[in-house]
Amino acid sequence: MQDRRRFLKGIFLSATTTVFGAALLQSCGGNEPAAKEPATPAKADKPAAAPEAPGTAIIDSSQMTQEDFDKRKSLGYVEKSPMEDNRCENCALYLKPEGDKKYGGCQLLRGPISPDGYCPYWAAKQA
Repeated sequence: MQDRRRFLKGIFLSATTTVFGAALLQSCGGNEPAAKEPATPAKADKPAAAPEAPGTAIIDSSQMTQEDFDKRKSLGYVEKSPMEDNRCENCALYLKPEGDKKYGGCQLLRGPISPDGYCPYWAAKQA
């Protein structure tokens, strides 16, 4: 009796695991090729250009590829931090702007990074 119960539990767990695994693969796209993305990035994916003030430069994202924009989006980068203390300018990964440029860089992302920006990979600078 105990062996039969153990056998039926094993069958049930195997079937359940197979069904959920198949559903997970199906939702991820399985073996189907991904749909082709347009070559030009959507305007919503581009960082917002700040109004030009004396001594500052407009964001130049012309050298960025669609892959760069996709990476920014997948890492959750935003131009304006939702947390006052966690901004790119006080992140250990932030690269300060050169010369008269307003926007710096990042060790994780390509392209201009707003000092007021944020992503979930924010790390406090070590003193």
